Amino acid sequence: MPNRKRLLQLVPLALLALTLGAAAAALATPRYVRPAPAPDGRYGKVQGDEFIGFKVQDRKVTDFFFNMRMQCHDSESGEDFIRYFDGHNIGGGRATFNGHWDHNYTQTSGLREGSGLAEVTFTRGRGVFGSVSVVTTGGTESAEDCNGFIDFKMKRGPLS
Repeated sequence: MPNRKRLLQLVPLALLALTLGAAAAALATPRYVRPAPAPDGRYGKVQGDEFIGFKVQDRKVTDFFFNMRMQCHDSESGEDFIRYFDGHNIGGGRATFNGHWDHNYTQTSGLREGSGLAEVTFTRGRGVFGSVSVVTTGGTESAEDCNGFIDFKMKRGPLS
């Protein structure tokens, strides 16, 4: 039978071992999860007069293009109206491990400079989604401000 002095020496060591074991378990990496698929090919979607298209090669998204309607407001006249904005040759970067790609862009369309965010999301089992947002300001010569957003479930192949 161990004596009391020896037992009191072992208790702190046992507590330290338990603490280190719990910390190691908390820091353990999760099991391997497959990356979201990003199959090579062209993707596109047309809905009315709005569309999005892009190309994927080795998870890299290139040739992103779109055409969309924007809601505009002229603060001088108080008038609300619709204008179109198109963008092309947007690309760069790869889809992440979880299947997300995004790119901030600045483009000129119809003498308006607009900026926004182009995004693509690849999902397992639910499809591929593409979205674009744009904001334009009239600058010094115009009191017109516009913004727009489109979001489509994409199809692989030509625009459809």
